[in-house]
Amino acid sequence: MFRNREGGVISEKMKTYFSFLVSIIVLTISCSPFSKEVMRRVDEIKPFREIQKAPELYLNKTVLWGGVIIETMSKKDEALIKVIQTDLDMGKRPHDLDISGGRFLVRYPGFLDPAIYEKGREITVVGKIVGKELIPLGEVQYAYPVILSKEIYLWSKPSPFIPIFPPSWYYCPSRCY
Repeated sequence: MFRNREGGVISEKMKTYFSFLVSIIVLTISCSPFSKEVMRRVDEIKPFREIQKAPELYLNKTVLWGGVIIETMSKKDEALIKVIQTDLDMGKRPHDLDISGGRFLVRYPGFLDPAIYEKGREITVVGKIVGKELIPLGEVQYAYPVILSKEIYLWSKPSPFIPIFPPSWYYCPSRCY
């Protein structure tokens, strides 16, 4: 039997609730799509907006960035992915998709199918900063920070929400008829 600070007995129900809460917290924190080894290599450096201003100051730093794919281009021996950057949640999934610090470019050494890595898909990438590229964006030359990917995680498409309404008798007691 366990006792609290005041000498009262802690109930089995309270212990079960506490254990459940701790389990949820541990699972939430450990739900990264990347291995611990990869996550250890990520350098804790400035936020994306700061790096975007001068990526050459952060060459060879390993970053964890994510966002929404704008375009995927397959070339002879590499793929390039243009991404609108967004913040990542605790599970490293992009969230607040309408808020962005800018754009970045991912270089992947190999082939990525543009039909799978299509516009609108959410992506999280671990990679090294290798510079910047100026690419036209409308009438502006946009400076994309470029990362050479070590690992890419393409998030599954969200399932469409189909509301299931209970029957009308559920809402209205018999006096409504």
